[in-house]
Amino acid sequence: MKRLFIYLFPVLAVAVAGCSESGRTFDPEGATGTLTMKISTRSETEQTGYDPTEYLTIRIYNGNGEMIRKYTSEADLPEQLELIAGEYRVAVEAGEAVAASFTQRYYKGEEPFTVTPGENTSVEVKCTQQNTAVATVFDETIRTNFGTECAVRVMPGAAYDETRADDPSTLRYTEDATGYFLLDEGCDALAWQFSGTHASRGTITQTGVISEVRSPGRYTLTFRYSPDLPGYIEAVAIRVDDTTDDFDDTIIWSPDPTIEGNGFELSEIQQYQGGEKGFNVSTVKPMVSSTLTFAGKTYDLLAAISTPVAGLAVEKTGENTLIVTLSDDFFTGCPGGNQTLRFEVTDNSGGHGVAECVFALQGIMDPSAADYDLWRNTVTLRARVFENVSAVTFGLRTEGGAWQELAGTNAGDGIWTATLGTEWVESTNENGQTVYTPKAGTGVWAEGKYECRAVIDGQESLTSFSTAGGQSIPGGDMEDGSMSCFNNNHGSFWDSGNNSMSDPLCIQSSFSGMGGSHCARLQANKPFLLVNLAAGNLFTGVFELATPDGKVHFGQSYDWQARPQKMHVLYYAEVLGQVNQNQHTGPLATGSQDKARIYVAIVDWNTPHSVISGSNDPVGVWDPAKGIYGGDNATQASGKIIAYGSYFIEKQSSGGQMIPLDIPLHYYDTETKPSGSYTLVISCATSAYGDFMNGCTSNVLYVDDFQWVY
Repeated sequence: MKRLFIYLFPVLAVAVAGCSESGRTFDPEGATGTLTMKISTRSETEQTGYDPTEYLTIRIYNGNGEMIRKYTSEADLPEQLELIAGEYRVAVEAGEAVAASFTQRYYKGEEPFTVTPGENTSVEVKCTQQNTAVATVFDETIRTNFGTECAVRVMPGAAYDETRADDPSTLRYTEDATGYFLLDEGCDALAWQFSGTHASRGTITQTGVISEVRSPGRYTLTFRYSPDLPGYIEAVAIRVDDTTDDFDDTIIWSPDPTIEGNGFELSEIQQYQGGEKGFNVSTVKPMVSSTLTFAGKTYDLLAAISTPVAGLAVEKTGENTLIVTLSDDFFTGCPGGNQTLRFEVTDNSGGHGVAECVFALQGIMDPSAADYDLWRNTVTLRARVFENVSAVTFGLRTEGGAWQELAGTNAGDGIWTATLGTEWVESTNENGQTVYTPKAGTGVWAEGKYECRAVIDGQESLTSFSTAGGQSIPGGDMEDGSMSCFNNNHGSFWDSGNNSMSDPLCIQSSFSGMGGSHCARLQANKPFLLVNLAAGNLFTGVFELATPDGKVHFGQSYDWQARPQKMHVLYYAEVLGQVNQNQHTGPLATGSQDKARIYVAIVDWNTPHSVISGSNDPVGVWDPAKGIYGGDNATQASGKIIAYGSYFIEKQSSGGQMIPLDIPLHYYDTETKPSGSYTLVISCATSAYGDFMNGCTSNVLYVDDFQWVY
């Protein structure tokens, strides 16, 4: 490490109030000494032509830390400086403090000294260089292969940043030279990039980092072109000489590991039909890791040398070379289609090699999300088939279930396909309507796990896949107390008939066994003279009070992505009494057991369906179980009903715990996906025929946790 030495000589401490020719006693108080200041240097000025003493600052501080003198050039220094006896400190700076330069360097140092009456004390200030020096050496192989078309950039930091290539803190070397960096506090790394244009190989670049940089310190980067492996620049191995604080860094880049096909190009798709496939793996430095990843599994090739894997053989043929051989057993059970084989290799000098090769395998291909439709409940299966075959049969099943099978079709280019979907079971409901329900184990549904296969001329190929999660029912957990079903705002997804003329018909509450912290409590009552019954109710839609009648607009917008098979709900009929009201000739006789009801309908409407009930005969009463448009009573039917599920609660609940219920959906239309403005209706009522003012005025029903079952 080069140092600049500044010499300051205190000479002759003469006592101004001290001894005299008459021999008076010496009095130390107030005595002074004289400091004579001179400059002497030892630096690289002869080599670089840069003299740091031209940029000089000297500060002298007293024992209290107060600066008492400052000089900014050698010419400013007085020949003698008289100082009161005591403790002092001198601080010296020389040179220019710039971020990076090929010439400008910066030195600093300080030293305490004592002025003692009657004594001469010299003080030497060692000003150490604050820069980190980085020298580059271009080997003759660089000039032979790149001429003058190459450069090295060096910048502070732990990674080379192209956006900082022209910053003042970055130096560009085009020949052997030494640059000086003044690193910020906390910065202990220098990043570099070699870039050159080769006559036949074009642009070649390499980057690297000198870590744990000492400041000050000296590093030498030696670059050379590898004649044995053209196209690689060698650089980097670090030697540290702690005795001089000089660092000579020869940075050696070993060529990255190589992976090659034995008799074939890795870039070519390999149509594998059996036999062996070999790969050659090599490194220049000792190999420390080598892995092979295929079909979701990773194999340690170095471990496989001594512990073979079925269908995978690894032979070490040299200190840094492997032969990897794959055979039939390795590919057994792998899906068909194009599968990527990936090698990753590292050596002990940091070299890292990656190579990939695509293998085309005969057999069923992994289905993706694009291959299935969760409303149509279909999946298109594909198989890669080599050469001519007589038949391909596809199969689908839930995990461990029975196979649903279909013959495949040749789609060309070696691909066979089949689209399997839900099989529907036809039946007649209680109202004489034809409805359809899915056959168990057919088609694909949300949140499902499936196995699929292709049997190609008797040879089975298997794979599996999972479908995406289903949809939620907005607010179905009844946890949001601000929903309009619990107040009179009438604007959210869920609503109720709560109004100023009747006690609340739906409130947020709690009950043992509910899904979360809250549920909905539906309470029937008798509002006033003209209306004998207001059933407790909760529905998706909007309520409108039109005294003395109420108007319910059924239906909410719902973007159907996945077809459900059932609707799950928790309920508890705390009170379910006998009918004590039948104002508009409903179907239940006074004194008979009342019924509560929960139903759901998937609809395709452009307007909501409105039902008016109250003091007058009800208008627009509908029942989704009575037909595709709601039955004969639906005088204001708004459009098609795709599917419905309905459950009558015919007895008062017991046990004190909410009861789980899955209501099956019956489909009128198995093809149409709703696209109208109103596509979902869910309704709960303490009296199933409350529109007719027909039921019990004391019924209480709790409901919670509305979810789809797929």
